[in-house]
Amino acid sequence: MGNMRITFKRPNGLIARVLLSTFIVALAIAQPVFSNTAHAANEPTDEGFALQVSPSPLVQTIKPGQTSTFDLQIRNTNSQQQNLKMGLRSFTVDGTTGAVQLGDKSPSDVAQFVTFSDPTFTTQAGQIFTQRVVVATPASAGFTYSFAITVSQQNPPKAVKGNTSIQGSVAVFTLLSVDRPGAVRKLELSQFAATKHAFEYLPASFDLKLKNSGNTLVQPSGTIYIQRHSDDKKPLAAIQLNKAGGFILPGSTRQLTTEWNDGFPHYISTTEDGKTSRRLSWAGGDFTKLRIGRYTAKLVAVYDDGQRDVPITSEVTFWVIPWRMLLILVVILAIILVGVATILRKSTKAIKRNTKGHAAQK
Repeated sequence: MGNMRITFKRPNGLIARVLLSTFIVALAIAQPVFSNTAHAANEPTDEGFALQVSPSPLVQTIKPGQTSTFDLQIRNTNSQQQNLKMGLRSFTVDGTTGAVQLGDKSPSDVAQFVTFSDPTFTTQAGQIFTQRVVVATPASAGFTYSFAITVSQQNPPKAVKGNTSIQGSVAVFTLLSVDRPGAVRKLELSQFAATKHAFEYLPASFDLKLKNSGNTLVQPSGTIYIQRHSDDKKPLAAIQLNKAGGFILPGSTRQLTTEWNDGFPHYISTTEDGKTSRRLSWAGGDFTKLRIGRYTAKLVAVYDDGQRDVPITSEVTFWVIPWRMLLILVVILAIILVGVATILRKSTKAIKRNTKGHAAQK
């Protein structure tokens, strides 16, 4: 494997401004609650749960020893009043899939300096409530903080015996970057490889593993070029790297998988009844895109280390061999050749017989 370089666009402003928005998405969490206790008729409850929260994710730069405030707009899209409460939760990110797993506990480090102007509040149907997030950053703050802000029901409905109740919650994943000296952005390439040495048909897929060995967030970007040869001036395809624009948390490794599927024919995946299947698609019929032979995938990526754009490059070769199609063509060609040979042999024999017959008559 060659040396790889990755390039990231330098953010405007101080070091800690390159941050925040990693694998962050607003999500609705449904938690089944089973209970043998009957529902009390006179107990206040929220029936139904529907909210929209923005911005999501929440990505901000803060300064040590200072207090900052940020606004969340919480819109009640339900048809009735909602009694809500704010909370903090930890989360983890799967380095392979990028999937976010919300934790069950409040992050102890963040809970000491992140509070809300209205920890509990009520919104009417259609109302937009402005919730102020107050961050009193300690002077000894670290470089980055990642956690989730939750908005949930104050009085979730309890389950009637034998039934299931749903507790609604919305999580706004949050990344805070501390603007302080000493931030180190460093990205290392752990792996760049094709998932197979040879593919029968496209898509051809590639695994890229990047490790953030610094102490603040890093955002990889770049392109994977598909070429016949390493020194080709015009690539066959250009595949964008990290299209979602995610960040990699300090000390973590992220695997990015990309595919090249611009070929004829190519496999497409379909999901039905929760089951994913793959079939060969001949749509388009563009034989100029029949992929066969040896190819080179060239990675050109960059990241900003706070001083300059640092490039990372690497290459990997792979083959596309539609062996079943070639086997059918070989069989057809063999049948044609056998047929031609048979016809020629019979014709030769007939000519010889005719020649001998003419000679005998003379």
